[in-house]
Amino acid sequence: MDIKMKKGIIKKGIQFYKRYGILGGIATLTGQGQIKDKNYAAWYEKNKVSEEELTKQRNKEFPYTPLFSILVPVYNTPIPYLREMLDSVRNQTYQKWQLCIANANPENEEVARILNQYLEMDKRIQVVNVPENLGIAQNTNKALSIAKGDYIGLLDHDDMLAADALFEAVKTVNDENADVIYTDEDKITMSGEKHFQPNFKPEFNLDMLRSNNYICHFFIAKASLMKEIGGFRGEYNGAQDYDMIFRCTERADNIVRIPKVLYHWRMHEQSTAENPESKRYAFDAGKKVIEDHLKRCGESAEVQMTEYPGFYRVKYAIKEKPRVSVVIVKETKNTIPKDTLIKIADDYGRDRVEFCVVDGNYKGDIEFDGISINTLPWKKKCNNTEMLNYGIEKTKNEYILVLSSYIIKVSDNYIETFVSNTMRKNVGAVGGKMYFSNGTIKNAGLFIKKDGTIEEVFKKLPRLCVGYMNRQSMQQNMQAITFDDIMFKKSLWKKIKNGISKSKSLQRDVEICTKIRGNDLLLVYTPWAESVVGKER
Repeated sequence: MDIKMKKGIIKKGIQFYKRYGILGGIATLTGQGQIKDKNYAAWYEKNKVSEEELTKQRNKEFPYTPLFSILVPVYNTPIPYLREMLDSVRNQTYQKWQLCIANANPENEEVARILNQYLEMDKRIQVVNVPENLGIAQNTNKALSIAKGDYIGLLDHDDMLAADALFEAVKTVNDENADVIYTDEDKITMSGEKHFQPNFKPEFNLDMLRSNNYICHFFIAKASLMKEIGGFRGEYNGAQDYDMIFRCTERADNIVRIPKVLYHWRMHEQSTAENPESKRYAFDAGKKVIEDHLKRCGESAEVQMTEYPGFYRVKYAIKEKPRVSVVIVKETKNTIPKDTLIKIADDYGRDRVEFCVVDGNYKGDIEFDGISINTLPWKKKCNNTEMLNYGIEKTKNEYILVLSSYIIKVSDNYIETFVSNTMRKNVGAVGGKMYFSNGTIKNAGLFIKKDGTIEEVFKKLPRLCVGYMNRQSMQQNMQAITFDDIMFKKSLWKKIKNGISKSKSLQRDVEICTKIRGNDLLLVYTPWAESVVGKER
């Protein structure tokens, strides 16, 4: 390792320590919580589609065979990248496609020569020249104007599609009648030889999309839908695809993610993939995209840039500050977290919060520092779910915050963050980020594996470590969240409370959350409401 490289690593290490602290700095520098590139490269080679399977795909017949139009705005593309992009489309195993290219600099003789060469080889490739170079959104609209397909896909001029990308897309159209489709993706080196930094995405996740354009590539939508909303908008240049994704998903009836890496995003020095600051204007445009989307959805909110370029925080407005009931089930002899309750009351307003403690070791009502706690006696054998239900029934307010009795500290504006999200019409429950007193995460939501086992997301990673694809630091929708800190409405609880497991467990929490999602409501994890637990349950 040369001196320059050593200095670069030391400089990066210092930056990480300043931003994330010692634990977070080490975790970020060493890639803790990330997928190791060498492990992914090996996994990719092992799991990529085989030549035998590609042959089968070429011979497959579908009941419905739509035409896919792929839009590519081209501007002075390096010739090797241009050829590889073109070849990646021509090599698709599903062959009913049209490649629509908008060439923003036809005076570039080398690019024009390659494009003409491919035009002669394949009539499915069409080029429209845009000598005035109107801007990337406007240039892409020129490509859209010659598209004749039933579905439209977006491809950058120096990236590549996997050979089975359109096959998987047409299969999804036939199986699920999708309006919008997106896939997993990864990065490739400039040579195209190495695959790294895979982005394995969740199913459609509204709150995550409002935090970051996680959908990105490969994005496909019905042509009728894309044309109905008016194509790409120049005022969002730099984030024009993000704007298109929002407007399409807002109107789509069926959004489907294909859980396969079908798009390869080339990383080079000036790409946003490697050097985010090189396109700061794109992130500013992204903020405007989210603001516009929220207005269309009737949401009153403020969009803030975070310290991570391309990642945003949406702060939903609280029009009228509702009263909140805080319910704590105290099964053991541990003390009531007085400092936590004082902090909550002082932050939100002492006249706006009611505290109810269901106590398995009842000692009478409690008052401290001017705060009255309604202590509810429970003299039966301890049963957490029954105690919880009893406590909720005795509350006076519609908004319920359930807290673990082990929580010893909460962040500023803790309840406001919960309330602002719970007030949203399509949200069922909201959970925050919990971590231990040593600074490592207890959970940031729950993940249900295919085999049914349950994981606490990001458990034991440093609190300030951003996690895989920055997801620890993004507000997003979850499959489930724990009942250690969760807010929901009392009216919803009355609908779902019957038939829930009695014991306090992650399985019980998943059961409740599944019922909430069954009412077509979202579960929201927000990293902006933090709590510290003194003991693991």
